[in-house]
Amino acid sequence: MLEYFKKLASEYNVTLENVLSIALNRYGLIIEDFEDKRIRFNLSLLDSNKKTYFAVCVNTYKDSPFLLNDGKLYLEGTPIGTITDIEKDTCLSTYFRNNKKVITFNSNSRSKCVGCKFCGTYSLTDEDVYNFSKKEDIKEYFEKLLKDNNIDGMKSIENVTICTGCFQNEDKLIEHLLMVNEAFLEMGFDGSLNYIGSQLRTFDKIKELSSTINNFGLYLTLEKFLDREKFMKPEKASLTLKKAKELLEYSSSLNITTTFLYILGLEDLQVIKKYFEYFKDSINKFPIVQVYQNYTEEQENYRCESGKDVEYYLKARKIIDEIFAPKNLNPKLWECFRSLYFENNGDKKCLAKKQ
Repeated sequence: MLEYFKKLASEYNVTLENVLSIALNRYGLIIEDFEDKRIRFNLSLLDSNKKTYFAVCVNTYKDSPFLLNDGKLYLEGTPIGTITDIEKDTCLSTYFRNNKKVITFNSNSRSKCVGCKFCGTYSLTDEDVYNFSKKEDIKEYFEKLLKDNNIDGMKSIENVTICTGCFQNEDKLIEHLLMVNEAFLEMGFDGSLNYIGSQLRTFDKIKELSSTINNFGLYLTLEKFLDREKFMKPEKASLTLKKAKELLEYSSSLNITTTFLYILGLEDLQVIKKYFEYFKDSINKFPIVQVYQNYTEEQENYRCESGKDVEYYLKARKIIDEIFAPKNLNPKLWECFRSLYFENNGDKKCLAKKQ
């Protein structure tokens, strides 16, 4: 399989490390006599000194070619990297990205969010036990978080992204976003505040948020384009693609940072090409594309047939790059742990530029 990955790297003009990283996210790890189904860690591939952060599933795909043993990562018996800083992947309320300059804030109990067939967050250890119903709760929590991580106040944080389970309704969501914003402002925060979700759907309320929150961002969780009602909980599936496009177009017109999230591996390449084209002029930030991972053995059944091969992800990446190349939008390597992009040279090497 290593030779196959080398062939793909050459054919698609990407590094071998990039192909291996995509494959690791697609297949997950085998660890003998290991109970946890998901872990986070730093990985140095091949002879590289660069550490890349991963969050992958363990023992949920029995044919995975990747084995972890005594800190070494093996591909079908060949050592290809070193894994360090292993920790259990949980529903923690907060985690850092981009050298602790960016925070993802789970403020509404993701572990209690159940219903989307392709998700497994609910099956992780429930450690998001904090109550963030009051401004004082948020300030107290973040003051401790920053102190514990030797960070000199919220002024050192570039952006916070709120990624949560669903709220009771849109009004409750907006109430929460405004409360979080007020708490952060009182702590000296002057970065961007982003919302990842699909419950913000009213133009007037989006305008209200954009006028109240400095540098507000809307990251719409589309996840899948077709058969959404069969795969997603009603609160998310009820957002039609037409309505999603209208929301993104309106938000972009207000100069809100606007993009969408998509899980790659559930739909064929023709669907991907059609709908990324459909949404391309609606957003001003490169889409966040995540390689589909199966949290359970059964979830492998949701992967489309072509998505079982690693080449599918490189083909999809080429399609997406070609669509967004004219718009001069690029992904950020630190933004997604299940990404298609792991190159060192700038933020990415764009397959659309291949001659």
